[in-house]
Amino acid sequence: MGTEHHPVDAKTAAGSPRPCHHAAVAGERADLSNLLAGIDWAGPADEYWPSHAGTQALLHGLATDDPQSVTLGLSHLWTAFIEYPNVFPPAAPAVRYVLALLHLQPNVEMVIRSPSGRLRPLRAHLLTWLWAAANAVSDVNEREFVELAGYSPLAYPSSVWHTIRQLRPRMYDTAAAFLDDPHPGVRQEAIAAAVVLVRVPELAVHRQRIAAAARDFLDACTDPMRRR
Repeated sequence: MGTEHHPVDAKTAAGSPRPCHHAAVAGERADLSNLLAGIDWAGPADEYWPSHAGTQALLHGLATDDPQSVTLGLSHLWTAFIEYPNVFPPAAPAVRYVLALLHLQPNVEMVIRSPSGRLRPLRAHLLTWLWAAANAVSDVNEREFVELAGYSPLAYPSSVWHTIRQLRPRMYDTAAAFLDDPHPGVRQEAIAAAVVLVRVPELAVHRQRIAAAARDFLDACTDPMRRR
C-alpha cells in the first residue's frame, strides 16, 4: 500500500504552532471558563464548609499550560471539597468541572507532580480525584458517616451526596474512556475509579468489562508498586 504525501510548509515542518489546533484549545478553555463562571463557588459559609472565594481562579489554573497554576489547582481539589467523612456542597460542581477537563483535555501533554509527590500526566491525577469523589459518597462511607454523626447525609433530598451519586454514570463513562490510555499510570487510575463505580447496582452491568481490564493490566504490568 502506498504512502500518501501532503505538502508541508517550512514553518509547520519546523514545529511552528498550527492555527487550527490552537483555536480548538482556546475554544475548549473558553468553555471551561464559562462553566466555572456560571457557578457560585463562594456560597454561604457554614460551620462545616468555609467559603472559598478563590476556588474559581484556582480551578481555572487546571486548564492552563502553567505547571504552578496546575499544581495549585490540583492541591485545591484535594483540600477544599472532601474531608472525611464530609463532602462539601461545592464538590458536585467540582466533579462536573473535572469531567469537563477530562473530556476536553486542553493541556493533554501536561505532566505534573501531585501534592503527595507523584509525577504523572494531569489526566491521571484528575482520575484519582474522581475516584476519591466517587468513594466519598459510597455506601460504606455513608454507614461510617452515620456512625460518626448520628444521622445519614442521604436523609436530606438536597444533599450533595445525592447530586454526586446522580453523576456516577457520567463518572464511569469518563473513567472508561481512559482504559486504553497509552500511559500505564492513567490506565491504572481509570481502572481504580471504574472499580469503585461499578459496585453500585445501576452500573453493575459493566463489572465484567472492568474485571477484564484489571486482569489485563496486572498481566502486562511489571512494576510491583503499580501491581499492588
